[in-house]
This record gives sequence, C-alpha cells and structure tokens, in this order.
Amino acid sequence: MAVEVFVRWAGVFTLAVPAFFAPALSIAESNLPPTRDMNLLMITVEDWAANAIGAYGNPVVQTPHVDSLAKRGVTFDRAYCQATVCNPSRASFVTGMRPDYTQVFRNSDSMDDLVPADAPSMARILDRDDVFAAQFGKLVHKWDDAGRFAKGFDLIEYTHDYDQPPGFEGTLRRSPAGPAGIEDVEMECLEIADKTAAARLKRLWDEREEKLAAGAENNWTLRKPFQQLFAEQVGDSGIDEASMEDGRLVRSAAKLLGDLAESKQKFFLNVGLYSTHTPLLAPKKYVEAYPPSQMLLTPATRNRDYLVPDVARRGGKNYDIFNGLYPEYGPTNQRQREAVAAYYACSSYVDASIGVLLNKLVETGLDQNTIIVFFADHGFQLGEHGCWSKFTLFEQSTRVPMIVVVPGMKHAGDRCGQIVELVDVLPTLCDLWEIPKDSRFEGDSFVPLLASPDRPWKTAAYSCITLGGLGRSVRTKDYRYAEYHRDVAPPTETSDPHAVELYDMRSDPWEQNNLAGRPAFESVQQQMRDLLISGTKSINVLDTD
Repeated sequence: MAVEVFVRWAGVFTLAVPAFFAPALSIAESNLPPTRDMNLLMITVEDWAANAIGAYGNPVVQTPHVDSLAKRGVTFDRAYCQATVCNPSRASFVTGMRPDYTQVFRNSDSMDDLVPADAPSMARILDRDDVFAAQFGKLVHKWDDAGRFAKGFDLIEYTHDYDQPPGFEGTLRRSPAGPAGIEDVEMECLEIADKTAAARLKRLWDEREEKLAAGAENNWTLRKPFQQLFAEQVGDSGIDEASMEDGRLVRSAAKLLGDLAESKQKFFLNVGLYSTHTPLLAPKKYVEAYPPSQMLLTPATRNRDYLVPDVARRGGKNYDIFNGLYPEYGPTNQRQREAVAAYYACSSYVDASIGVLLNKLVETGLDQNTIIVFFADHGFQLGEHGCWSKFTLFEQSTRVPMIVVVPGMKHAGDRCGQIVELVDVLPTLCDLWEIPKDSRFEGDSFVPLLASPDRPWKTAAYSCITLGGLGRSVRTKDYRYAEYHRDVAPPTETSDPHAVELYDMRSDPWEQNNLAGRPAFESVQQQMRDLLISGTKSINVLDTD
C-alpha cells in the first residue's frame, strides 16, 4: 500500500501528492540486467537487529559474509517490518499484505484461520513450472497454523516438529543431524557449557514430558518453566557449529544448491535462520571473540527517558531474556554485558552460516545467476529503555537489515536511504521474475531502487505491536509517531489513544525525548497523526464488525 508523500517546508509537513501514490519504474527501464531467468535465494533471519552487523556500522561485531553481500548489492538503511514479533511480521511479507488485512497481530494467531482464503501467498505465486521451490527452516511462524501457505513448495526441510505443514503434498524431511548427533533441536539445551543450568533444564524437560504423558494440555502454562529458563541462557552452546540448528540447515541447503547447479534447475530457495533469537547461544569460538568485560551497554537507559509512556516500554516487562521468572538471572550490569556479548556471538555465527551458502554459490558458479534477498523479520532490543528482545515500536525493534544482490547490477556496493518495508518483498520478487503482481498487494516493488537507489520513494513505514490493545507506529525519515489503543481497530480522526509518542529522529535517534503534546510540535504531531490514519486506510482492511 503506497502512502502520501510529504515535503518539508518551513519546518512543517505539507501534502504534496494524493494518497496511495507510488513511484513506478518498469523492469525494462530499470538499468538492471535481465532477471527473469535468474534463481532466487532468500535468507530470512530471526530477531537480527541492523545495528548488530558490521555493514550497518557496528565496529565490534564480526560479520564478514553479510558485509561482503553489502559490497555486492544494494544495502537498505531504512527498511522496516510491519510488526515486531514473528507471526504478524512473517504473515505480512509472505502475503504482501499488512496486518490489518491478514488480521494476524499475535504469535498465537492462526494464519489459516484469519488470513482470507484467497489471499496472495509467496510459495504459490513463485511456483512456476520451470522452478524448484524449497524451504529450509523458518518462513511462517508455525506451519501448524499456516499449512495452506506451504502449497507451492516442492521441498520443506524442518528442524522443529511444528515446522511440518499438515497435508503438505511435496517432500517433507527433517534436517540431518550434525556431528553431535542431535536431531531434536530442543535437546541442544542439554549440551550448553553451563552444566548446572543444563541439568536444571533437563529436570524441567522431564517434568513437562511426564505431565504430557499423563494427558496434560500442551499449553504455555505447561511449557513456561522450561522455555523461560532456556531463554535466559547465554554464551557457549557446547555444540560445534555444524551440529547446531543453523549449521545443520545451511549445510543441507548447500548440498541442495550443489544438486540444483548440476541439474541446471531454476529455483526459489528460502533459508530461515534462528540463532539471533533467544536463547543467545553460539559455538565456543564465536563466544570467545566477545569478552563481556569489553562490551558497552546502551546509553539509552530507562532513567534517561523523558515523558516516554510506560506502555511503549512494555510496562518494564521482558518476554524472553530477563523475563523475571527466575530472579537469579536478573539484569545486572554483568549479566547485561554477557547478553550483549552473546548476541554478538550469535550474530557472527549466523553470519558464518550464511557464508556456507554464499561459498556454495561461488563454488558452483550459481553466484553468477542467483539473486540474493537477505533480511530479518524484525530487530532486537539490547537494553534500550530497559527493554530486551522485541515487542516494542522503538527503532531497534522495527528497523531491519535488508540487502539485495542482483548479479551484474550497476549499483553494487551502494546504499539506499529511502524507506522500504518487508511488505514490499513479495511484490519485488514478482517484478524480478516478471510475474504479474496481485492487485491486493499492499507493498510496493522496490526494484526501481535497485537500479537507482537515490530516486524519490515513499516516505513512511508502518509497524504495529500488541500491548494490551494495539500500538501503531508511522516512521518517516525525520520523525516517528505512535499511538496506543485498547483495541486493534484502525485509528480514525475521532479515536482516542491512551498514549502517544512523537520523536525527532534527527536530534533524538535513541527516542528518549517524547515531543507529543508540546505546543511547538503541534503541527508536526497532527501531520504525523494524519499520516498514520491515512496509511492504515487500506482498501483491503477487513470489516470486523
């Protein structure tokens, strides 16, 4: 869905063009090499913050393979997700629709139940007679709740039991175990270097299994003691990199790439990687590269926030690491440094896993005719505003890394400062393969930006998160505005949010000085509110009355 384009004049915004305008440029005019017959490799990573990647300016974390992608492609500096939790974000980029259309707002929401039956679907759209379509690891949040979105894949390789779509007609297989012989990835918890914690996790695992065997419902109450303790673990996984989940996935996917190169079969392959999600565990050699004593904590501490509404900071509650269920794992300065170090180690491990795929492309010559689209489903808080993991509308959660490589592209190594969104990915893939775009797409193909990264483009991105009701955010280059409502209904001119945020992202990039309600910014606030309301008025918004 395109949005209004605003121009700045005398410090305020004024309308320049009508709503739903989107810049357009045909493939033929794009100055890109022909892409219709190229392969597509999509790499999707869980919870990877852009500011934890070398190519995005982090001077500490070591990510040489993603950095090499940045030199070969266009790096998007202002890419944003539509929701800062897995399920709604993935439902959005898999359909090319925003959450108000999919009606998927929470991890517990079922895509099969809520997304309209005739909605666009990535696998179905990219499924062509001459294409082998494969999925390794995570694409949707859980195939249990999104089985119909698996249709179109020829092969799905999984590591979790819930990664098996019911009724799937293609080939379904578990990822081969690595040298350590671990098949069930949850059993990785028994190998962590902290053996006291491993033994404690084993006891909780056994207690859960006993209750399940006795007929208990497999709900969050039952899973919580184990899951929340596991989420607190950081540091050495105790497992070699080929045996951890991501290592298994990429080595199996690399083997498939070799087979596809030999057969000269055109393909669409998505590889979903996990390791930057809690628990923050990585192989020892990556952990040793980041001594906790050398890690700096964020300057954006909670006590420096001015008029930032408590709901924006989740009322002080974390859901993954530092979740509060186990007080001995509280956020002391030492534990926070250990968490930052572990997150960087996980970033380096994910990068090395991506390197396995990139090396195979070079080895087989597929790098000459394979488009690479790399991005994360959302970001990750590293203590900013007292928040860890995701579930906020702050920049650290909504902004994502995104790099697109087209072999032979003119602007290889360039950066794009224009705003793009994950909802734009599927329309972009359609344009790259010259597939007609679905009329219901709410994203805009950003192929023109691959040809001309500095061209004018849309000027706002929209994100949401459930916090009681729904928090909604609109981000322009200069400002971010958010409203928090007690329901999920689209905001209107007469709706009454219970909390509001406005930040000048130029002077306050850490979003610690809330300008909402200040007379000097009344005009900007009204313009941003109008932008939030108009941008949510999709022709595809469902009538939920």
